Amino acid sequence: MLQVRSTASREPAMPPIFAYLAALGLSILLLLAGAVWGGVWDLASFIWMAIVVACLDHILPAGERAPTERQARHLTVGLAVVHFPLLAVAVWALAQGGPWLNWLAYFAASGLFFGQIMNSNAHELIHASGKTRRALGRWTYITLLFGHQTTAHPGLHHRLVATPEDPNTARYNESWWRFCFRAWHFSFWKGLALEKSRQRQRGRSAYDRRNPYWAYVGGGLWCLFLAWALLDWSGVGAYVALCLLAQSQLLVTDYVLHYGMRRARQGDRWEPVGPQHSWNAPHVVTNLLTLHAPRHSDHHAHPSRGFEALRIEDGQPQLPYSLPVMVTFALWPWWWRRMMNPRVDALGQGVDRTPRPGEGESEGDLTCA
Repeated sequence: MLQVRSTASREPAMPPIFAYLAALGLSILLLLAGAVWGGVWDLASFIWMAIVVACLDHILPAGERAPTERQARHLTVGLAVVHFPLLAVAVWALAQGGPWLNWLAYFAASGLFFGQIMNSNAHELIHASGKTRRALGRWTYITLLFGHQTTAHPGLHHRLVATPEDPNTARYNESWWRFCFRAWHFSFWKGLALEKSRQRQRGRSAYDRRNPYWAYVGGGLWCLFLAWALLDWSGVGAYVALCLLAQSQLLVTDYVLHYGMRRARQGDRWEPVGPQHSWNAPHVVTNLLTLHAPRHSDHHAHPSRGFEALRIEDGQPQLPYSLPVMVTFALWPWWWRRMMNPRVDALGQGVDRTPRPGEGESEGDLTCA
């Protein structure tokens, strides 16, 4: 039976912005300590990101208070500014090598940090008003070699979520491993087709210099060149590996938050997006670190609403555990299906149908002409 948890709880004693600064600041400081001193700090960073956060999620009560709009704006801009030097430091540290256990711990911690925290911040920024904030979000994604997310997320995912046409909605019974390649591949090419169509609608060439894919691809190549120029091929290898891990974290979050969800067909249209088309999680520490990404139903209902205003309401589909735990379960398909399929079935959304012509991922969807 589908269980829905109430998010009512005691309000935290400290001002809300302090909780965000404490959780995010500790994550940043541990990542810097691992890069500078290594040793036990590599392990400390990994233990915090991979274990302690999940444990605290299930110990601390969920909270509803959030920073003010002004505080939230400063927080997201500050995180974006920190992202660029911190990414360079992490790549430098990984390029130096070292004891394999320490290297793996720091690599995993860095991937979790950039794939969960910085991805969530970039996501917040590309939805924000103002050219500067959107540019910071775009370049955060570009430096993670995932610039096309700037187009694919608002232009495809938000419009097509919970339909067979959306690359980033996991299908019922689809494993994470299959979803990961499909989502990356189709979101890149469908996003390119979308941007080319936009250029043509403005009377320009499809590959006009104002097509943002030039920045997505060119910016990524420039970052790779810098890694090679400053750190040789070890820097390129460390950079690409870290970006791939961070990208996988972004994709597995999409996998978890929309697994098995389907909008009904109403004539020649899909039903409007509703709270029943996203999974949610109220757990406090993950919501602090990911800027309320698990309050996903409200985000899809109000994409322009800042993270500080997102809420989880009674009746919205709830994940059985916090997002870090569910992401781990997603890596084991048999276990994942055993846990999630009954919950999807309880929502009445568990049966995929064959897409009608033009709806699914046919060759026509992938052409970029």
